[in-house]
Amino acid sequence: MTDAVDTGRCPFTAPETLEERIRQFSVYQPWLQEDPVTHFKEIRDHAPIVRSEELGGFWVLTRYADIEWAARNPEIFSNTMLSIPPHDVFPDKAIPIQLDGETHRKWRRAMSELFNPAMVNHFAPQIRQATIDTIEPLLAKGQCEFISEVAVRLPAEAFLITFGMGRENLDQILDYKEWLRQEMPKANNQEEVVAAAQPLWQFFRDAIDRRRAESTEGARDVLSGLLRVRFDGREPTQDELVNIAFMNMLAAFDTTTAAVAVIFNYLAANPEVQDLVREQPEMIPTVIEELLRWDPVSATARQVAQDVERHGVTMKKGDMVLMPWAMAGRDPEVFDNPDEVDFDRPSIRHLVFAVGPHRCLGMHLARRVIRTAIEEWHNRVPRYHVTQGSKPVRYYTTVRGLSRLELSFG
Repeated sequence: MTDAVDTGRCPFTAPETLEERIRQFSVYQPWLQEDPVTHFKEIRDHAPIVRSEELGGFWVLTRYADIEWAARNPEIFSNTMLSIPPHDVFPDKAIPIQLDGETHRKWRRAMSELFNPAMVNHFAPQIRQATIDTIEPLLAKGQCEFISEVAVRLPAEAFLITFGMGRENLDQILDYKEWLRQEMPKANNQEEVVAAAQPLWQFFRDAIDRRRAESTEGARDVLSGLLRVRFDGREPTQDELVNIAFMNMLAAFDTTTAAVAVIFNYLAANPEVQDLVREQPEMIPTVIEELLRWDPVSATARQVAQDVERHGVTMKKGDMVLMPWAMAGRDPEVFDNPDEVDFDRPSIRHLVFAVGPHRCLGMHLARRVIRTAIEEWHNRVPRYHVTQGSKPVRYYTTVRGLSRLELSFG
């Protein structure tokens, strides 16, 4: 990544020309952290596919139709590496998201019932109670740091509930996750990354062993279901079970936390929308989908599995491709006035949860967590706003969210 020493420029200042901005584009660039949308729009208007030379070089798909096309053709765009650069905590591929072809389909079939709306509905009362328990202690203070006190905790609570691990493990798993987040950047190679994740791997091994020792008959939690499923006619191994639990933790924590954060950041700045969700709670699902479209959250990667040409660009086997799912929600070829928030849109076909055979298994749970947070917050908290003198702190990586959001009530 180009820095101030190389260029003589402040690292938070974007390169002067569009050509340089494309060549240096990366979700980790300091100059993109606060507002990647504006820069991404100019790149999209320039070309449907562009080439960045950062992080070893990769292609960027800039338009909804091309992102959707790549997602629906996994035989061309493999899921085997999900980030640029690859930064994997798994000794083997993550199940099922990093698998392709028949192996992916078999795992997806085996797991699909464990993440369907019926499962989410079964645990909805517990998720609601966890949400209430998180919000109510904040009321007497009249303010909170929303990210650490709410947005980080709610997805973790929902994960523990649906996996049958017990809410009493919340602080422990959040400590492990934070430790891993700090240790991963220090790793010099894949072996060190995997080693940094070992405390979390052991946490899941212990949880699976405890669940295995109990009766899973009739239990609806995901771990119990995983102990009953069969993959290709056999029981999953212990390492495969830990792999699945770990993968779901990463997906549930980061993306759902980011989604809760960007939505509440918008609500805090728009008191009329706070009133809307209080007075017309049936509008909450629409508000969620429109804000997910409007305030982009997620971006992952694909690896080209066979040479392919699109828009006169040839992408070679082995090339990496950035899939900016959420940015597709700002494509003017798909959405009228895409830069405006409009809760009366006739259709909100965003790609935040991806599309195609690798569409997010946890999307039903994520939507329930976000909806419950909005419902219970607005049932208890009066008008709220960003605390005077503070400023929301944004970040942009494979997910886009906020690292700090100070709110005051009333």
